[in-house]
Amino acid sequence: MRKENLLIDCNIKAIKERLKTTLANIEIQKGAIWWDDIEKIEHCIAALEILEEEEKENKLLTNKIKTLCKNLN
Repeated sequence: MRKENLLIDCNIKAIKERLKTTLANIEIQKGAIWWDDIEKIEHCIAALEILEEEEKENKLLTNKIKTLCKNLN
C-alpha cells in the first residue's frame, strides 16, 4: 500500500490516534469488529511499515554520509 493511498497520515501521532479511536469504536460496538475497523487497522500497519522503511533508508544514508566524512579527513 502506498503512502498516498492511506486513510491516515504517516506519522506516529496520527497512527496512535487512529488506533485509539478504532479501539474506542470497537468498545462502543460491544466488541464487534466491522470491516471498516479492520481496514483502519490495516492502514495503521501499512503506515508503520512505511515509517520503518523510511527509518532504514535514513540510517543507510546517515552511515554513507559518516563514511564520506571520515574519508575526507
